[in-house]
Amino acid sequence: MNKLMLLLLLTAAFACNSKNSLPSDTSAADSLEGKVWQLTTVAVDPQPQKVPADLPITIKFEAGAIEGHGGCNGYGGSYTLKGKQLAISGIIHTEMYCEGASEWENLFLERLPYAKSYRLTGESMEIDCGDMGNLVFRLNWKKRKG
Repeated sequence: MNKLMLLLLLTAAFACNSKNSLPSDTSAADSLEGKVWQLTTVAVDPQPQKVPADLPITIKFEAGAIEGHGGCNGYGGSYTLKGKQLAISGIIHTEMYCEGASEWENLFLERLPYAKSYRLTGESMEIDCGDMGNLVFRLNWKKRKG
């Protein structure tokens, strides 16, 4: 009987400790990481440019690396976060030409290295690229993760 009581007490103690060890910070749910984001708008002066809905320009942030599809070619690189500050560097990509997509891809890829910060609002993400304008994304429903 004493062994059973001891086992129950230990189980209860571990269960209580595991609840307290869960992070109370909900910022992970608001993270840009581990999700696939699809570019919707290149916000440049004088007029923001809407990306055609059938042109999948995507980005995924995970463990310091970015990867995605530029509409024609695959690309990758690295990033660092410090709060909401974002720096993207070392972008490499394949260089095929695709009619109607390559222009959008170039517009996107030439702005990424100028990333300064990001902002999440619901299922939207906006990357501030300074004088190069902003890149506006939505969560990609077809590829929410992975």
